[in-house]
Amino acid sequence: NWRKSDAKELAKLVQDRQISKFTRVPFPHKLKDSKQFIRECKKNGRKGTEICFAVIDRQSKKIAGSLGIMGINRQCNKAEIGYLLGKDYRGKGLIAEAVQLALGFCFGKLGLNRIRISCSTKNKASKKVIEKTGAKFEGIERQSMVSGNGKTHDLRVYSILKRESKGKKFM
Repeated sequence: NWRKSDAKELAKLVQDRQISKFTRVPFPHKLKDSKQFIRECKKNGRKGTEICFAVIDRQSKKIAGSLGIMGINRQCNKAEIGYLLGKDYRGKGLIAEAVQLALGFCFGKLGLNRIRISCSTKNKASKKVIEKTGAKFEGIERQSMVSGNGKTHDLRVYSILKRESKGKKFM
């Protein structure tokens, strides 16, 4: 989980136009934006609607990204996973591993049945990460997200059900 003391490192990590291109993170990203994000994570965590994690690089022990389990709906047994990764940590399998761990947490500890994961139709790297999980492509949500750089994106929507995860190793 995020700590207040992580705000400075997070702000530095997301000073990246690529992140604002495919997420709702604004660019430029200010320290106050990171502090607000961490406050929101804690507030939503207390409500039980969201759980936010810092993704840590094993070698450097630095924050490499962020992963959130959002829109937790206990009545419908579902949630959504979203993530971002700093440029120095891309292409190393780090976020794919984090998503696998999050799925295990969702299906195990949280006892959820359905997890949605989506990405911009233009985000090829995120599409690969999602497809590695075994999630099923459901369709395109047209003009569904406005990114941090103000552009509107169509989203590729996927989901994975608990029963589809049987036999899969979610670390």
